[in-house]
Amino acid sequence: MTVEAIINRIKREAEEEVRSIRAEEACELTNIRNLAEQRAEAAYNHRLSEGFREIRQNIASQQSRTRIEAKKLVRESKEDLINQCFKETEKYLQTLRTKNEYPSLLKHLIEECMVNLGGQEHIISVHPDDRKIVQEIINSMQKDGNSIHLSDEPVMTAGGVICERVTDRVTIDNTVEARFSRMKRDMIVAVSKILFENGVSDD
Repeated sequence: MTVEAIINRIKREAEEEVRSIRAEEACELTNIRNLAEQRAEAAYNHRLSEGFREIRQNIASQQSRTRIEAKKLVRESKEDLINQCFKETEKYLQTLRTKNEYPSLLKHLIEECMVNLGGQEHIISVHPDDRKIVQEIINSMQKDGNSIHLSDEPVMTAGGVICERVTDRVTIDNTVEARFSRMKRDMIVAVSKILFENGVSDD
């Protein structure tokens, strides 16, 4: 084989090897590019999934805050309405003395004190404006064997009486303010049922 033939063969082999290397490089580059694209797509999908998860969490958190705020508003509305009812009741109690039924109420309150206190002798304290009416009530009750005295010490009240058993000085505050205060807890329940029996629940 001539030198020229040997050189040509070496060139051909070298060119084939170069082509082979380039082909391998191209194949490797394709694989690398495909792998990079797969990783990029996986990262994108993962981030997208994380984004959707964050959105769902934010929505759930916002819904929870909205429910809490709604319950708070409902509760505050109920409390405002109940407080308004109490204010209206207190306003009415201030005018109780002017009502036609007030003398009957006073008599009932005194009789209630007598029953609850027991004993034979009692002292009753009232507002100065009620002295005349209460004295008449006492006079009618004295006929039944009760010993009742009207105190000279006035009570600044919108109405009602304070009764004391003389033997041991046990007293019952039957003024309208004291009775209203004692009844307030039960009234809160009663007013709530009236106002919200068909209303919005907190649940």
